[in-house]
Amino acid sequence: MSARPVEQKVTLQDLKRAIDNKEFELHYQPKVSMVTGEITGAEALIRWRKNDGTLVPPMDFIPLAEESDFIREITRYVFGRLVVDCAVISAVNSSLAVSFNASGKDFHDEKLTEIIVEAVNSRLIDAAKLEIEVTETVLVDEGCARKCLDQLAEIGIPIAMDDFGTGHSGLVELSKWPFSILKIDQKFIRGLNESAKDREILQASIRMAHQLNMDVVAEGIEDEETYRVLQEYGCRTGQGYWISKPLPFLEFILFLKQYKNLPAMPIGLLYMAQLDHIQWRKTLIDTALFLHGSGENRELKNLRGSPELQHTACKLGLWYYDAGRVFSDVESYRQLEQPHMELHAIGKDLLQAARDHCSMTELAALIQQLSEKSLQVLEVLQALENSLHVDQYSVPEPLAE
Repeated sequence: MSARPVEQKVTLQDLKRAIDNKEFELHYQPKVSMVTGEITGAEALIRWRKNDGTLVPPMDFIPLAEESDFIREITRYVFGRLVVDCAVISAVNSSLAVSFNASGKDFHDEKLTEIIVEAVNSRLIDAAKLEIEVTETVLVDEGCARKCLDQLAEIGIPIAMDDFGTGHSGLVELSKWPFSILKIDQKFIRGLNESAKDREILQASIRMAHQLNMDVVAEGIEDEETYRVLQEYGCRTGQGYWISKPLPFLEFILFLKQYKNLPAMPIGLLYMAQLDHIQWRKTLIDTALFLHGSGENRELKNLRGSPELQHTACKLGLWYYDAGRVFSDVESYRQLEQPHMELHAIGKDLLQAARDHCSMTELAALIQQLSEKSLQVLEVLQALENSLHVDQYSVPEPLAE
């Protein structure tokens, strides 16, 4: 019996030849809104298909590319392919956003940034429909990388922190960078059913990202149970093999045309709305006490962290008049608007009285009135949550195996 041939190790020359021969291609893994069940975008993932049809796994060549800095050539090649593919994707579904992965080394100079900015300015691609995913390694370069990402964010490109939880960065540190999306590493997603610690980390990450106005994407969803749990936690977007594996471009286009919505269940965002409301109430009372104790007539607009006084613009209001509309046929949802409007009216009176240095008796009475109305709002929210049942949603079979 003859021995099996020893597989040749990939060399830098092989990678350069692959670029010259246009052997790299993009596969697309769909992302789904866990609020509406609709497909919202996809992540572009590089694949190397040799001329003989052999598919080389990314793990066999990406580490070498990273070590040699050739990853920068690959990223620029990927972006060029992405621009072409996105023209077709947009024609099929103009609302989809497509993300691609960039290395920290891609931002050691401004070359990639200049290419992306030029493509946006030339209207080859819509900034709002493009997302860039970077790993924690980008944080090492406080100079050029920060400047590049700031520039890309300024022209409207969402920047995602990929594989969050695998390194040492916290959300507070991430808030100093122009990240608007947080991708939770799939090891926490896959550990949901076995590890209480992973569940706590996941919930805390989602809540904190929510407070920082960052969207959360969960990757590695491999079963319906995980999908449901993430919905309840308030995660907005998901991807994984249960939804679809990464697909070659033409298969992805077919997927878009055949896709049937997964179950919509904004109950997780309802839970977040309750937390937002409690935080709003605390902030408003703290602000009132500060104003009352201050010897100056401070303008609210000049106060850092002052609460939103328009009932349509606070986080609860934004939820109510947007994602929450899915519950418009539920009586408790309709009962929420009036007490919420009254709550904000009391909040305005409270801050005005505090600013005018009213008596402590009057201040205490207004705080009591605010708290009672707040409890009424929370009771309605709880009633809405209690009226929802998971089994009212039907789950279609995922299209991809």
